[in-house]
Amino acid sequence: MIIIRKATKADAQACWDIRNAAINKGCAGFYDAGDLIIWTEGELTEQFSRIVDAHFYVAEQSNNVPPLKRVIGMVMLDEPYAQVEALFVSPDAMGLGVGKSLLQFIETKAFNLGIAQLRLESTLNAVGFYRHCGFGGEGLEEDSIYCSPRGIALECMVMYKNLGRPLAC
Repeated sequence: MIIIRKATKADAQACWDIRNAAINKGCAGFYDAGDLIIWTEGELTEQFSRIVDAHFYVAEQSNNVPPLKRVIGMVMLDEPYAQVEALFVSPDAMGLGVGKSLLQFIETKAFNLGIAQLRLESTLNAVGFYRHCGFGGEGLEEDSIYCSPRGIALECMVMYKNLGRPLAC
């Protein structure tokens, strides 16, 4: 069973590890291997831990035998900018609907906050996923460059979705 809950500081290491694993698995072949190393190098920082605690939601998988819970995905809504951030799913949970569930959760949250349109910056490997979930399309996407604080520039796609009543992806 998968539940989505507000993240805590205790989830920060799992979120950091999932972020790095998802980037390395999903972005391989779309970006230079050296850029992926720079993008994912280093250890968990206090700043990342504070952001997780303040703004992230996590997808947690629970199994009854033995009783075990583990974080398998995360997402953040940057409310002032109406932007989806940090949607990452553990590579061993990709393709199981975790990303769609997290995105639907954030869309519903945004809609309930009165946000009419969401924005996100998609890596090239995830553009198809976001299109499938209603982002982008004619007039709602544009090529862009993500300038990482680590000094790398990566091609990406800025995508928008007009929100109405939340629907399934």
